[in-house]
Amino acid sequence: MQFIQQSGSIFSANQQYQGNDTETQVSRTLDGLEIFDSLTTQDLRHDLDIMHPAGRIRELRTKGYDIKTVWENCPTACGKIHRMARYVYLRKMKGMA
Repeated sequence: MQFIQQSGSIFSANQQYQGNDTETQVSRTLDGLEIFDSLTTQDLRHDLDIMHPAGRIRELRTKGYDIKTVWENCPTACGKIHRMARYVYLRKMKGMA
């Protein structure tokens, strides 16, 4: 597993949502999932500056987004293997705009 590269889309999401408040982090998380379909805890922390990914995912689920958690063994930036969540964006729930 490698980190997401700083693509134009991720750069744009980081520029559009520059704050660190909860709602801004939720917006960055959703943008990242819509672009890549799935992200790991490490992707969210490293590339989108989301310090508590599980909390932001929970908030998106509460808003009706269908996001599945898949557990993987992934190397961290220093090369150690850790059990890590991969969040898979399935779709918006029915009735959502």
